[in-house]
Amino acid sequence: MEDQEIKDNVSQLGEVSESFVDVENADLSINNDNSYTIYPNAEVRVEKAQFSILHLQTLCMKRKELVINPDFQRNDVWQQRQKSELIESILMGIPIPLMYLFEDKNGKKQVVDGRQRIGAILSFLEEGFKLNNLKILRQLNGAFFSDLDPKLQGVFEDYQLFFYIIQPPTPERVKYDIFDRVNRGGTSLNKQEMRNALYRGRCTNMIYNLSRSYEFLVATGGSINTARMKDQYIILRAIAFLMLHRGEFKNIPALQYRGDIDDFLARFMMYINDDAPEELIVKYENLFLQCMSVSYALLGENGFRFSGNGVRRPINMPLFEALTYLFSFIPKDIDYTWASKLLLDIEDVKDEFDNSRYFSGNIDSTTSVFFRFERMDNIISRVHL
Repeated sequence: MEDQEIKDNVSQLGEVSESFVDVENADLSINNDNSYTIYPNAEVRVEKAQFSILHLQTLCMKRKELVINPDFQRNDVWQQRQKSELIESILMGIPIPLMYLFEDKNGKKQVVDGRQRIGAILSFLEEGFKLNNLKILRQLNGAFFSDLDPKLQGVFEDYQLFFYIIQPPTPERVKYDIFDRVNRGGTSLNKQEMRNALYRGRCTNMIYNLSRSYEFLVATGGSINTARMKDQYIILRAIAFLMLHRGEFKNIPALQYRGDIDDFLARFMMYINDDAPEELIVKYENLFLQCMSVSYALLGENGFRFSGNGVRRPINMPLFEALTYLFSFIPKDIDYTWASKLLLDIEDVKDEFDNSRYFSGNIDSTTSVFFRFERMDNIISRVHL
């Protein structure tokens, strides 16, 4: 890319349309390795509990002790028929499956498995929908909760729901594995969806906002699938590795990377939620956006892809992480005197990565992670960033 073309890209950053239709199914699937770390001395604390529907409403709506995560969306969102069938089952006294909650160290509970059931129950209780397509209690078709006779309202309010609550001090990885096992049936939660439910807070807010940012969408051509949180997953990984390799965790042993990506990301999210200074979070939000702007200015919307000989290949996740780290050392005001050399270095290292076994096998091994960031450090040294 010539210097003038680079400058043109920079000048066009504010003119690119924010409407993207080229959405590709990027190969960003979460590592499916099930060889979990064993915790022989771990204390796994699971409490059984039961609440009436009326008490559930109090916990959720009045005391705010139980968080349903309304912004945590899945593809299999219930239809009106499913909601009505659930309410019919409750009114008939039919038991419904156990639900799982995660309790944090502050005592606040979050719903992971059972969110849609709880959402339907509370919605009906608060006049959110009327019953329809009932096959047994046909006389109730078209009825809101307030239309039920007082006896049926009491049956509904007093109905007992059963829960398993996973509590501290259960280790984070054990909690994570339990939820993985719970959600293997049906349309399973993927690991990023589980992280989003288990570790809500400043970190989930940060990666959600960055995934919707203009800079990220421009730099990736708006092509990363958002349906199963792939966009948030790639951003989470990139920022966690960015902070790690820029030395932010050098005095935090728990945040050193030891080859277990799920454990590393869980600990990172807890750190951001509970312990990270607010100024550190703001610093890396801004730095990430700057990296995206630099990437688009230098490489356009295909910077995070390997060459495809005429075929547009998907965004590559480890390449995204490595280049984000590299671009974090490039000043906002790009010096064009060395940009051409930098571009040659980037193209060379992309070819090396594309032909390397570290990008086709276990991308999360310590060897693979060291390989890609060590190559970035070499470029940083050569170009004197």
